Amino acid sequence: LTVMRRLRRVNVDHLHVGWYQSSDVGNSLSLALLESQYHYQTSIEESVVVVYDTQKSARGFLCLKAYRLTPQAIQMYKDGDFTPEAFRTLKVGYESLFAEIPIVIKNSPLTNIMMSELNELLPEDKGHNFLDLGTASVLENHMRSLIERVDELYQEAVRYNKYQ
Repeated sequence: LTVMRRLRRVNVDHLHVGWYQSSDVGNSLSLALLESQYHYQTSIEESVVVVYDTQKSARGFLCLKAYRLTPQAIQMYKDGDFTPEAFRTLKVGYESLFAEIPIVIKNSPLTNIMMSELNELLPEDKGHNFLDLGTASVLENHMRSLIERVDELYQEAVRYNKYQ
């Protein structure tokens, strides 16, 4: 609350319209994310969640994505029905659960001038792009994540078969 007052004193926009969550290699979809965004979005209509990928950003690729729940996902959560039939009738899937909102990052003109001057001072790397192995660890993390999810799916299939 004191931070909000201080921001107001220096004329900074201090309206709270969302929250953020960090994720590793794009693993951000969870029930907790759905519940939190539902509560934020029903209380503040303009609410968004910003997902920050720590692994990609550590490799030098800034990865920020903003999402909002689709109206179908909000209706599904209100009904509390998470059965496959409810998903089919409301036409909700993983691809239509959240709507991605584009993020635009702008620098001040002074920062742009400084960056262009630094760009002129730095020598160009010619022919060394093949040595950039920044994506190798991202690929490795994706593969590990996929293996974990396949193992979880296999375990669920075994449990389902034992239940029958």
